[in-house]
Amino acid sequence: MKILHFLGIGRLPKLPMVDATGGTERTALEVARLQALRGHDVTVASKADVAWKGSWQGVRLLHLRPYPWARQLSLGRVKGTHLPLAALVRSGRFDMIHLHEYLNTRFFSTHPKVMHFHNDPLGDRDVSEFVRDAPSYWGLVGKSSAQIAVSNYVVKQLSLAHDHAGSDALAANIIRVPGGVDPEAFHPQKRKEERQRVRQALGLKDADVLFLFSGAIRPEKGVDYLARAFARLSEENPNACLAVAGSGKLWIEQGWLRGSAVDATEQQVRNILAPAIARGRAFMLGMVPPADIAAYYAAGDVFVLPSMFQETFGLVLLEAFSAGLPVIAFRSGGIPELVEHRTNGIVVDQGDEQALYEGMRELMLDGDLRERFASAGTSVAARFSWENTVDRLDAIYRDVLN
Repeated sequence: MKILHFLGIGRLPKLPMVDATGGTERTALEVARLQALRGHDVTVASKADVAWKGSWQGVRLLHLRPYPWARQLSLGRVKGTHLPLAALVRSGRFDMIHLHEYLNTRFFSTHPKVMHFHNDPLGDRDVSEFVRDAPSYWGLVGKSSAQIAVSNYVVKQLSLAHDHAGSDALAANIIRVPGGVDPEAFHPQKRKEERQRVRQALGLKDADVLFLFSGAIRPEKGVDYLARAFARLSEENPNACLAVAGSGKLWIEQGWLRGSAVDATEQQVRNILAPAIARGRAFMLGMVPPADIAAYYAAGDVFVLPSMFQETFGLVLLEAFSAGLPVIAFRSGGIPELVEHRTNGIVVDQGDEQALYEGMRELMLDGDLRERFASAGTSVAARFSWENTVDRLDAIYRDVLN
């Protein structure tokens, strides 16, 4: 089968195991890698300022440059990147078009296609606005033969749109297909070796408890809440440590925000953590390549995800569980589908900084509780693999083509 994955958000990395990516890009790459191993002819493409082509693990990689003249014209929904995408679809003779966070199918509406929703379909809209926009929204979404949702939360949001799209709305075929984790990256023996190496490099003792965050340093991720809670905990307990892996630029394409909002958030976190950084108790790691991030999970003791938006799934949660870490998270979106309160972690109300601090303090002081939560989390991660994800997608493709 000849398959095209197109990323409507983010940018396809030229070096997938070196360049840090968001969850959408990582999912598309992991799926494409396994599809190629299964004998499919797979291409992954995204928009970019400069056209480029390369390959990785048997997958063809493309950057599609918008037509300069199209940027100056208003052609309905056909602008910029869509024209080279449409040209690629029409010339590539693909059997399946897999669109990730991209709704425009003009000029290839008759091609077999599915749409993959990694984020909250509501976006920045409230429910009333989303309901109002439902007919036009589903007029685009319904042109796909299947709507793939990464969690039950996303299934619910897509169902809400379809329910309010009107009696003549195009049919819905909403299917939950969660992401996965590579268990080999978090093999127990490898974890033990990496833990010792990284903790030694950071200057940590056995008694130190390392909290870890991995992701975009943006207001949506609530890293400032984590920084304030940790700063308080660090003042009280000298064995509390924090590593922040990521950057504000993880979600930002060049030129989007001119760097101002990104720099402000990252600098705010750095300022809050400054005393702990000076004492060697907090570490701003910057962008960590996908090939190296497992080592930091191995070095950690607790993973924290204080998302201030609707976190639809969270691949980092599966990675944390697979690495044997308990999780503390804000209650949002699909997080409760993975993190069960006081079974494999602690879930607190979104934005409740006091509860976040108390949860961190409890796990800081109770090693047995960390071990119990970690053991339960490992069994959760075992249920999610990229192989299972691709199995489900293969079945969806067959149904669509039939």
